Amino acid sequence: MPLGADVESFLYYLSKLYKNFIVYYKEADGKQIERLAKNVEVHKYTKPIKCDRFFCSYGYDIEVEAKEYYHIIHYDALNVGFTPMTNEGFKYIGVSKLACKSFEEKTGKKCELIYNPVPLKPLKVKKKTDKLHLISATRLTNEKGGERINKLAKILDESNIDYDWKIYTNRINYRFTSKNIETIKQKLDLTKETAQSTYLVQLSSCESFGLSVCESLILGTPVIVTDLEAFKEIGCKHGENAIICDLNMKNVDVDLIKKGIPKFKYTPPKETWGKYLNNDTTYDPNELIKVRTLKRIWDLETDLHYMAMQQIELKRYRASYFEALGYIKL
Repeated sequence: MPLGADVESFLYYLSKLYKNFIVYYKEADGKQIERLAKNVEVHKYTKPIKCDRFFCSYGYDIEVEAKEYYHIIHYDALNVGFTPMTNEGFKYIGVSKLACKSFEEKTGKKCELIYNPVPLKPLKVKKKTDKLHLISATRLTNEKGGERINKLAKILDESNIDYDWKIYTNRINYRFTSKNIETIKQKLDLTKETAQSTYLVQLSSCESFGLSVCESLILGTPVIVTDLEAFKEIGCKHGENAIICDLNMKNVDVDLIKKGIPKFKYTPPKETWGKYLNNDTTYDPNELIKVRTLKRIWDLETDLHYMAMQQIELKRYRASYFEALGYIKL
């Protein structure tokens, strides 16, 4: 499967909790693969897969022979711009009540609820207090709220609030109107930045879970979010840990934003992936394996250079990284 941001984050957290699964991908970022491979086995798909249970996201176009097939629904099927895919013989797992409900209404297929895993712990970092510090980690597609970001920034600017807003995104050239907004290239780990911020902001019109929102609340950072069922389902409460805005951004509680939200306790929804996965594995990410290079490589981690068609030894997790970049074949 292509490892997009949503799927990669889901798999990463799953891999921190459970070890006995293998991730196959067709295209992905090398750093994403390297991070996953430190916990579970990761391979580029090149041949038919044989397994006990096969899980996919959106759909698949590879050869698989499995005892059980599952499609993970991590979107609101009633409000996305595409028709949900269904396959004969598949069972369906939704990452929230909303995901299950909308998928069942759209397709008539039964969908089992298993929440996204979010095994984060609060960080001991100092909050920045010189002004309001806002952070967002989001794709800037239509449903992710680029225009609502502009509207909120305008409200803050007209209220003479001193703030900065860092948006980690796939579209760093997106045009925002406020000089207080800075777009930054996506990062795999924003836990420290989120923990130091005043608010995390997610102004979507469509969500099924809200992973970054859940992460922020675990880290002790309140959120500014739109009035979506998904955000309420994972525990967003106006005035307690969140500032909830309507979708047209007409009734934003500016006074509450300025005043701030006091410390709060938050527990994410409990996941139950253990019914399908466990930690019974012999995989060792640091095991040395012999591979042959396809291209010339400079390994920045070890500062070693390798020639094309050279046989070398690598740790398994590093081999997965170089395979993702097309430098070796496993």
